[in-house]
Amino acid sequence: MGYAGLILRSSLHWTSHRPMPPFLPAFATTIAWAKPRALPIAVPSPKRYYPFCRGLMIALPTWYLEPHWILAIIFLVVGFYVLIKGADVLVEAAVSLAQRSGLSTAVIGATVVAFGTSLPELVVCLTSMVQAQRLDNPGAADIAMANVVGSNISNIALILGIAALWRVLPVPASCRRLDYPVMVVATLLMIVVSLPLFGGPAVVSRGQGLILGAGLLIFVGASVALGRRSPVIPEDIPATQRHHPGTAIGLVIVGMILMTVGGDVALTGAISIADTIGMSERVIGLTVVAIGTSLPELATSIQAARRGHTAIAIGNVIGSNIFNCLFIVGTASMIMPIPIAPQNWMWDYWWMLGFTLIIAPMMLWSGRIQRWHGVLLLILLTAYLASLFVVT
Repeated sequence: MGYAGLILRSSLHWTSHRPMPPFLPAFATTIAWAKPRALPIAVPSPKRYYPFCRGLMIALPTWYLEPHWILAIIFLVVGFYVLIKGADVLVEAAVSLAQRSGLSTAVIGATVVAFGTSLPELVVCLTSMVQAQRLDNPGAADIAMANVVGSNISNIALILGIAALWRVLPVPASCRRLDYPVMVVATLLMIVVSLPLFGGPAVVSRGQGLILGAGLLIFVGASVALGRRSPVIPEDIPATQRHHPGTAIGLVIVGMILMTVGGDVALTGAISIADTIGMSERVIGLTVVAIGTSLPELATSIQAARRGHTAIAIGNVIGSNIFNCLFIVGTASMIMPIPIAPQNWMWDYWWMLGFTLIIAPMMLWSGRIQRWHGVLLLILLTAYLASLFVVT
């Protein structure tokens, strides 16, 4: 009997009450086929591996050995990889498009890139509303609005926090003059149309959705007009590979598709894990789904900060929040009125508004998001996530 047989027989004998995880046979086979003379170190006696295998089997939680957990983890890893690759393509194409169009990278980041990275939120919101109506599942509607609120919080606290840890982020002039004030107004507008005012139900109606959609059109038009009037400073756009305008637009679309697919795959794995744990639809929407659909923004902003395109990193976050409040909520409510859970307007909305306002000094006065600002945002995000399991 070879090394593999000894290890497998011993492991199965000691842990007969638990199934064998997939990596142990591969581990044993590797030891069996490894030749001591071919290795730079001596292979110890296989008896030394018996306590290791037994201890590992005891230490591993039962959920690790279930196939759907393994598949969920694989989905997470593959989704993250595709997501990062898509973000890399999108950032390079966006900078090239800014060079060709004469607009600053901040304007491109707050419009084109923000729209692309907000697609997962739109898909999740529409899918949740359809499931709530066709499958008669009211809990699915909670995911729709919780996803938007949680995604806005994640964009500010998680993405800006991590990007600021990577490097100090100078705030572009267009963000101070237009983008950030519009984000504050869009957040307040979404909250107002969602509140149960005058004794009515807490719901975003089709008419209110039209108002939100009109606000988005005004923002995009103002951004392009302001970008055309403001001269593009050469230092604002670092040297990069220049593409033909058609090629740059094609790469933007490819990057959006890759990030949408990657985000969907990673999100599938994350939801599977959270659902098995037994989290409520609201908490899943505010945490797993929100952070999962924010992965394109996270990947894009980190890649942009790493490459030195800090204007895209900030513009992407601000523009994404604007698109979430105006475009996603507006589009979804025009298709089907969105009911609002009481916990949203009693608790979650005020956290979202608080995160929106707490970055005002960084955006309007200091003009820079320092590393300690990033640490502060991450600490506040941790406090908010902890509060979700207290306020249910």
